[in-house]
Amino acid sequence: MIQRLIRRACAGLLLALVAVPVSAADKATGTFTVGGRTARFTEVYASLDRDPAVAGRKYLMLLVTDVPVAPADRAPARLLELAKAGTIHAVRIRWTYGTDALAVIPYHRDIAESGRAFQGLATLNLTKFDDVSVDAEFKAKMLGQTWFFNAIVKAAVAQGGVAALEPDAPVVAESPGGASGAADAGALKRQLGGLGYEFKPDGFFQAIGDRNAEAVTLFVQAGMSPNLKNDQGRYALNHAVLFCGQDAAKASAVVVALVKAKADIGTRDPDNKTTPLVGSVQSCTVDAVQALIAAGSDLSAKSAGGMTALQLADIFQRPEIAAALRKAGAK
Repeated sequence: MIQRLIRRACAGLLLALVAVPVSAADKATGTFTVGGRTARFTEVYASLDRDPAVAGRKYLMLLVTDVPVAPADRAPARLLELAKAGTIHAVRIRWTYGTDALAVIPYHRDIAESGRAFQGLATLNLTKFDDVSVDAEFKAKMLGQTWFFNAIVKAAVAQGGVAALEPDAPVVAESPGGASGAADAGALKRQLGGLGYEFKPDGFFQAIGDRNAEAVTLFVQAGMSPNLKNDQGRYALNHAVLFCGQDAAKASAVVVALVKAKADIGTRDPDNKTTPLVGSVQSCTVDAVQALIAAGSDLSAKSAGGMTALQLADIFQRPEIAAALRKAGAK
């Protein structure tokens, strides 16, 4: 009788142990799409690891996969083997603790750079993070790659040892003589991602507002129209001119970049009704004004108050601007 009771108790205990998963607190939901085919994330593994070479540097590692992965299979080399065999479809997020550095490592047999770390291809939102647990959401930016992902995770954070770091993905170099549009659009968009910009109109106007001529040039070369309007109905070139008052050199470089990209020089600002040339004379550099003149700007165009660019240059005491206008034939 006693033996039967013991066996029943043991059986009940065994059932209870089987019914409770070991990582019941860990949860991942999301998708990983490559070439139009989608895998669903179900597993997440989080750890806080030390840099193998830099003292004091730590990484939050978030590995999301569509199948369970044993601890021994979570090293980069083994993950790559499993991905090549089609056994797993995974993404690892590597955040350098306390910085803005975020790397994305895809593991998928249909991705040529599988197992390599991409910079600037994702956003990470940490709802909660400490040495015990992490709640986070991350997703890919649309930067020209053929693979995308998103995930919401909740996991216990293991205190890892020394981090095993994947090699960086190849950096796309500019063509000889500078970027000339010869590189494919996807490569240009990845360069933009490295600068922190997503290839969309908002990102384009953000680059203009940041006075980042390099990024503005990449946007146009990747296919963004230089004649877009923002939410206020202001064309890109008119928008760029507004920032000369904040940083004349950098904003003027953006104006020159847009003129070189064949932006429409005849557009008018929705607020002050000025053309880019008229709007540029107060604060932009001579280089910007000369670029607008050379592109064929109307020298007789007037501001809402009836002033030409030359008259405004004299009013604002910009003799170098006035000289450039007079040399071009302005009256």
